[in-house]
Amino acid sequence: MSWAFHSSLGRVTTGMGERQNHIISAILCLISVLCCSGPFAVTAQQDVLPSPINITWRFENMFTLLWEWKMPAGIQQCPFSFDTYVISINNNNNNEKKYPPGKTMSKNMYRAVDVHKVDLNNQIKFRVQAECNGTKSKDTETPVLLIPGNNTYVKDFACFYFDEEYMNCTWETAVDSVPATDYTLHYWYKNDSFASRGTINPSAKFEQLLNSGTPCQHYIYKHGIPLGCHFKSLSVKSHFLMVIRDKSNTIRPFITSVKPEEEVKLSPPVIINTTRTPNHSIYVQWNTSFSPTCTFIESEVEIENSKGKAETVKAHHCTFTREYIFIPELTYTVKVRVKPSSTISSSVHWSEWSQVHDIKGTEDSNTRFYYLLIFIPILISIITIITLIYMKRLQNTVFPPIPDPGKVFKKSFADPSELQVSLSLQVSLSLLFLSTVLCKIVYIKGHTDVAKKEVHKRKSCCILQSVKRITFIGASFAL
Repeated sequence: MSWAFHSSLGRVTTGMGERQNHIISAILCLISVLCCSGPFAVTAQQDVLPSPINITWRFENMFTLLWEWKMPAGIQQCPFSFDTYVISINNNNNNEKKYPPGKTMSKNMYRAVDVHKVDLNNQIKFRVQAECNGTKSKDTETPVLLIPGNNTYVKDFACFYFDEEYMNCTWETAVDSVPATDYTLHYWYKNDSFASRGTINPSAKFEQLLNSGTPCQHYIYKHGIPLGCHFKSLSVKSHFLMVIRDKSNTIRPFITSVKPEEEVKLSPPVIINTTRTPNHSIYVQWNTSFSPTCTFIESEVEIENSKGKAETVKAHHCTFTREYIFIPELTYTVKVRVKPSSTISSSVHWSEWSQVHDIKGTEDSNTRFYYLLIFIPILISIITIITLIYMKRLQNTVFPPIPDPGKVFKKSFADPSELQVSLSLQVSLSLLFLSTVLCKIVYIKGHTDVAKKEVHKRKSCCILQSVKRITFIGASFAL
């Protein structure tokens, strides 16, 4: 009986447990049905949540791009949030760059983007994704190209705000650009009433707004072509929007935005002191034309020794002292460049390097001594030779040589010895002729034999004398 009682009690308890389980299951099912059919009904599947539609863009003003979209009609109310991306596409290499990095969530069905954060000359993609109660829709993407057409003929555009006094913006022409293109530049200030109050017609296209800007007043010319614009004494430093095109509208405009405070470039500093301390450390001091004090200056010092080893060191303010010991024998060259401190400017442009200053070492003294040791004797020798030549010429000028009369007469009347020989020859010839004549006379007058013998004897004597004279004359010529 006890066993039967316990068995009946177990069946009753089991039955009550089954009914309780059924009741709990029914309640859970009812809750599930209510949730599925309620005003916030979504499922875990992503494709159930519709994607945003009707994405449009426009210029809210000349410095702000505005994207707007809607959700499909008939969708139940839900606390939507949206992930948006602005992607700039480089047409040359198809690289994508997101502005800003990562996603931007908002409950509004629009997003405004500063034109300074995107590349206005390339394609811009806008991507949006809806989210509700942890469920996301598919991405919806739309491309934007402000001005359609081929690549622009403008390249290497750059602006520099020199010493926060004036700004030069320059560019170069592309290789395949039209020769002698007459470029024009128009610009807008961000605080212009036209730009800041958003009075742009929402339906106006960007090319219709190009003539609304201020034209450049001072062009910078290169080879007769305007390739830059000079801005004098800027009164507005916040934001510029610039458009470069040609007067004939044959090239695609180039669009860019410029913040002068990000383009500051200082003049090269001037080194005013370079010394070597007694412990052979180096001390350098310089100044700059930048109006704020040196507290707002970042500097780079480049030091190179005479062996070619160089290093670049960061320095604060306008002084630099190197702690470690420098080699006394070496010469060090120092130059400096500066830029505004990050506390007052976001510019990343360094100035040009200053003029190089030398800090002499002891090896220069020794080298100078050796150079002097070689150079001085050479210099003395050259001076001595020049002095001797000059003194010789001076001697000839002060004490001219006395002329030799014999040489003068010799040149005028020939050599006396030659004259003597000539006279002797003439006399000898005359005597020879006379002797010959006398011999002939004696020979003719002789009739007797004795006379003939005497004539023959005299004739022989005459001939012998004539031969002697001729021999004498020949000897005279030989001498």
